[in-house]
Amino acid sequence: MSEFSASYHLKTDDRNQVVKLIRDSGNTGFVFEETNGWVTFLIEGPAFDISESVISCNPGMLVHYSHAEDHGWELRIFNKDEIVFDYTCDWTDDIQIRKELFDLDLIKELVINQGNSTADLEGLFDLKDFDFDQSPAFAFAELIGLVHYEWLSADYVSKDELDEHVIYVE
Repeated sequence: MSEFSASYHLKTDDRNQVVKLIRDSGNTGFVFEETNGWVTFLIEGPAFDISESVISCNPGMLVHYSHAEDHGWELRIFNKDEIVFDYTCDWTDDIQIRKELFDLDLIKELVINQGNSTADLEGLFDLKDFDFDQSPAFAFAELIGLVHYEWLSADYVSKDELDEHVIYVE
């Protein structure tokens, strides 16, 4: 079975901001504990769709991360309700890259804030070949400090079987 992941990550150390965001946007979802200055959350509903209500209520820097192991990955970053980064890489057949809004300086800032090197950063976004053992999506997530991103979507989480570090917001 191939991995499919879709998650949101708010740049904050206050998990209550995400709880408020989910409630204010009229959604339900799952909120993970803060790690590395990010709070990961999932919205119930179509996993790969970006919720416009979440974006309209977004209080800060928000990453929407999608990864489909056999197909590609997408990265969208919002500053409040404005999209500031929009990237898609599809490797289903041939590698196809779309850089609708590509600000490498923004990505460098996120990487540097985690104390990581920006060397070869652009190579994650300009693939020539794809090595399934070294996913560029995973490398990116780790560089900016995301911890919860693999095998992660609302489809994989049950509100009846949550671990102690995840809360369900109705």
